[in-house]
Amino acid sequence: MFKFSIPLHDNGGKRFFTFSVEPKRLLFAGSRNITISRQVCSDLISQFGKLGFTFLTGCASGVDESFRHAFAESEYKDFSMVACAFRDRAESLKGVYPLYVVPDGLPPRVALAKRTLWMTSRCSLLILFPSDPIGRGSALAFKSAIYNNKPVFVVTSTRPANSDLYSVYPSSLFGVVDGYWCIPPIYQDTGLCYEAV
Repeated sequence: MFKFSIPLHDNGGKRFFTFSVEPKRLLFAGSRNITISRQVCSDLISQFGKLGFTFLTGCASGVDESFRHAFAESEYKDFSMVACAFRDRAESLKGVYPLYVVPDGLPPRVALAKRTLWMTSRCSLLILFPSDPIGRGSALAFKSAIYNNKPVFVVTSTRPANSDLYSVYPSSLFGVVDGYWCIPPIYQDTGLCYEAV
């Protein structure tokens, strides 16, 4: 298990919210209208790879495509997978391991939704790069991950709405990107700790 510690900025104290995740598969997902720089993708893959995570992304343009290219160029290429909603996309992808994950003959919108649900059910952690306002695909990935009790880091400057389904904590991932952790209640038992002085 890998423990994340999120500094809490309440009352000037040195309190942290901590939660643990088994370093299995990390899902990168987000908007088809956003491109993530190679440096950001590479830095995140490298940091999480050192922690023992393997990687997953989708077959769409935008965020998925940014991470597909970074997977192909990284030392974690053999520990990365692309989930595809369409057989022709799976067959056309080069430099990464593609996997066709939905039944044949589905309408495109249904195929993409099924692929998103397949990915969120198989990850242990979601890093989400949504548009602002959040689009339909990113919203589905977020909700599905939360409903499956997966922590989500949302790379955004807009604080996610409060909910009984998760707690929200502002944070940074390795100083690479800023955003908010959305943590389902199942992790709340790991709770608060204080830094030794």
